[in-house]
Amino acid sequence: MNDEDVNSCQNGAPLSHTGQVLSRAVTFQFALDPNAKQRVLLAKCAGARRFTVNHHLARVKANLDVRSAEREVLGEHGKSPEPSTPSLSWSGFSFINEFNAWKNGQSDDSPLNDDGSRGLAWRHELPSDVFECASVDAARALENFSASRRGVRGGKPVGFPRFQAKGKVTPSFRLRNRATPGTTPSSQPIRFTDPSHLRLPKFGPVKLFGRTRKVRRMIEAGRFHIYSATLTERAGRWTVSLTGVAAELHQVKRSRSSRHAVPIGVDRGIISLAVAADTNGIPFERFEGVKTLKQAQESLKAANRALARTTPGSKGRQQARSRLAKRHRKVANTRRHLVHQASKSLVDRAQVLVIEDLNVAGMVKNRHLSRSISDAAMAELSRQVLYKATWHGVEVRVADRFFPSSKTCSGCGLVKSELDLSTRTYSCGTCGLVIDRDLNAAINLARWQPKEPTLEKRAEPPNALLLATA
Repeated sequence: MNDEDVNSCQNGAPLSHTGQVLSRAVTFQFALDPNAKQRVLLAKCAGARRFTVNHHLARVKANLDVRSAEREVLGEHGKSPEPSTPSLSWSGFSFINEFNAWKNGQSDDSPLNDDGSRGLAWRHELPSDVFECASVDAARALENFSASRRGVRGGKPVGFPRFQAKGKVTPSFRLRNRATPGTTPSSQPIRFTDPSHLRLPKFGPVKLFGRTRKVRRMIEAGRFHIYSATLTERAGRWTVSLTGVAAELHQVKRSRSSRHAVPIGVDRGIISLAVAADTNGIPFERFEGVKTLKQAQESLKAANRALARTTPGSKGRQQARSRLAKRHRKVANTRRHLVHQASKSLVDRAQVLVIEDLNVAGMVKNRHLSRSISDAAMAELSRQVLYKATWHGVEVRVADRFFPSSKTCSGCGLVKSELDLSTRTYSCGTCGLVIDRDLNAAINLARWQPKEPTLEKRAEPPNALLLATA
């Protein structure tokens, strides 16, 4: 880190060119409208990323196989099981250095071209960030595999990363901004040239869909710095995600004076996306359930039947696949929009939110409810509430996973031993309370108190600095 980098940081947070402290990780996404030449370059960059990742995985797999074979031979002869072949470093920096030397023709095993030169002949056609960021991605995948094998990684066991094949993985690649916070926006490689164009290295200005006024004003005012741009293709449409750090929201948006002072419990479900109520039993808000996938079943079935009638490899099959992918994209975008509306409404109006720690991954294993649970976007709602609450200064309490919010009577506190999912109305035989099941659970969640002294659990935003600069 040089003197300029030190001066552009304050208490670990970078400073913009206007002196704004940038500590909030954010991402803005836009749809692209590239021309024919830029579309070809986008496809080449996505292919180069797959090529780079497969290159590193093949090297590591070959090294592991050789070392494993040597261990077996040494073990048969009663010798030390330590193989003579040295292990490869799996760090991102070693991968970057190795691949740069390989593609530039500086390694002994660099590819030989027809004209006698060594290295990748097409390496100069693409941004160098494509290769370097792909090397970092391969290193992270192998790191997860190593941590899972050693038992230090939570969640399901992770196997050796899969090789990436065209048509089997989502085309995507990442470009770094290569500019530290504090530099003027006009001197940065990734920047807006006008309200409808974003300049990218090697691409030039690329046309965007949608309004960019908010992002451009934030950049000009020094309230947002771009670390990287991730370009992804889904259903024939390319999108760009601008990841970086922004200044904290205005104090008015973080003020708690005009918000609901009583804690609010949020019960997530299938029929209703979320039902919110406070500790006094007063309903706060009810959000309709997300049923985009259910509503699109007929059109999806028709699109799948049309795809099945096409000839493999034909142009009609490509068109049918594109129509099916567009329908799935519309379902996903509609679901995401509804969840964003619900999470924004909750963090704007509440001081304290209480949500339950649901085992969504386990719930999806129920084959009778898996489709409905996936369509309900329970985990996505929780994720958005957690990170938006951090932005708006809202306290979030996460109730214990085994807290019987649905089985407990909000009137007298009686806990039922059994309560079927089909029972939508809670009836208490002790106090005679009859109440909607989801509303009853929301009231109980609002009254939940943690056992530990820590009352607040905030979501840590993704480390945009590591994503962009590694």
